[in-house]
Amino acid sequence: MEETIKAVGYARFSSSMQREESITAQKRYMMMYAKRNNMEVIDWYCDEAKSAKTVNRPAFQKMINDAKNNPEFKAVLVHKTDRFSRNLSDSIQYKKLLEEYGVQVIFVNERFENNPESHLLYHIMGSVNQFYNENLAREVMKGLKENAYQCKFTCGRPPLGYDVDKDLKLVINEKEAEAVRLIFEMSAEGYGYGETIDKLNILGYKTKKGLPFVKNSLYEILKNEKYKGTYIFNRSCSANALNKRNNHRRKPEEEIIRIENGCPAIVSSGLWHRANAVKKATRSNFTNAKNTYLLTGLIHCCECGGKFHGNIRYNKNNTNLVYRCSAKKNKRKCESKEIRCEYLDSFVIDKFVEFFFNDDNIKVITKQLNEQYNKSCISDLEYNEAKSTLKILEKSRNNLVEAIANTGINDIMSDKIKEYEEQIKKTAEFIQKYEKQKIDRVITEDEVREQINHLKDYFYNPKNLIRTKYVLSQYIDRIDISNENVQVQFKVSMSPSDNAEV
Repeated sequence: MEETIKAVGYARFSSSMQREESITAQKRYMMMYAKRNNMEVIDWYCDEAKSAKTVNRPAFQKMINDAKNNPEFKAVLVHKTDRFSRNLSDSIQYKKLLEEYGVQVIFVNERFENNPESHLLYHIMGSVNQFYNENLAREVMKGLKENAYQCKFTCGRPPLGYDVDKDLKLVINEKEAEAVRLIFEMSAEGYGYGETIDKLNILGYKTKKGLPFVKNSLYEILKNEKYKGTYIFNRSCSANALNKRNNHRRKPEEEIIRIENGCPAIVSSGLWHRANAVKKATRSNFTNAKNTYLLTGLIHCCECGGKFHGNIRYNKNNTNLVYRCSAKKNKRKCESKEIRCEYLDSFVIDKFVEFFFNDDNIKVITKQLNEQYNKSCISDLEYNEAKSTLKILEKSRNNLVEAIANTGINDIMSDKIKEYEEQIKKTAEFIQKYEKQKIDRVITEDEVREQINHLKDYFYNPKNLIRTKYVLSQYIDRIDISNENVQVQFKVSMSPSDNAEV
């Protein structure tokens, strides 16, 4: 009597367009084949909603692993070659691998004999399957790009702060948008990821998945241009051969679809850029695990051309933070001396304040502040409303006077004119008083100097180190340091005063 061959079945469907019944149908065909060919199916390996463009499928990999480790089964039944793999090289490689393990691969709806003609046919079918997969991906991308040009949401879950309406357009989810604005505002103020996450979680905000915030979720939000109203599509690189995608890798700029004002903005463009600039200025390259160095990245060594970086100098009784030329650290010859961070930081802050807020500049700043202050009365809401009201009252009074001239006066008209005159008088007095207060208010140079001293105190406060670092990085081009001299070069060639020179 012929011995029954033990076999397993492998089934797969790839997308939400297919259903579990697809697996059932594949199993039915395989069971019919097994019955006709004296086989017993002892187990099933099924991948649901898994693409065949990669072999990184849980059930498929388990089947390969079981076949390697002394399997009971000697055959794998598959409905068709496209259920096994749509990648030609994978299809050939894993079929050969199973055969090396002593397991035959049988495609029940596509018969391949052990001869050259069948081997050729198998390669052709594998190529056809791969072409189908690649062509389908191309056609799908065409449709997605067309939707993108119309600023429609293409697929997946919308970003935090947005929902998708029936026309596939992004609309603001105001409750979630509160969390997004908080993230950008705290980042622009120099708060770290940890502080921002703590506040978000304390206030009860969640990610789009309903989970607590983590560092990666904040990073992706800050980099997302949709939040400033720029619709963007096709930015991330495609998945690799193992179907894994690195969302941090970007495609070339010419392949990215970017449409300004293509979706509703949750934060202003200025806030978006400021938040990202602060993060860039305070990125981890400029810090170590315990210390943030104010000037790292700006200091250039005049002795060897290298850069100074922050380091810790361990002494017998204490430790000091210092800036040291990287050439010394890399064991190259450099005669530059290290310098204490507190000394150089103080020197540079003083130079910064001196450059932008010297006596000549204080006069210009005071003048500009007074001009701006006096100009601001034009835009004040109450003042503007009072001026509009005065015009309406005067017009109404004049119309009533004209009516009296034509028809004659009566008690009602007389009382109404008195009422208008009283309202006009009060409104005019409010306007005159408001304008006088604005004109009489003068900002003095001493007040400006006092505010500058507060600014210096702010810069020197260790709690504001990250924000100070950002400010300095925006205005200082470089710091050249030798053993005898320190020179600070600013990004502007002229100071704000009318005649001052650097």
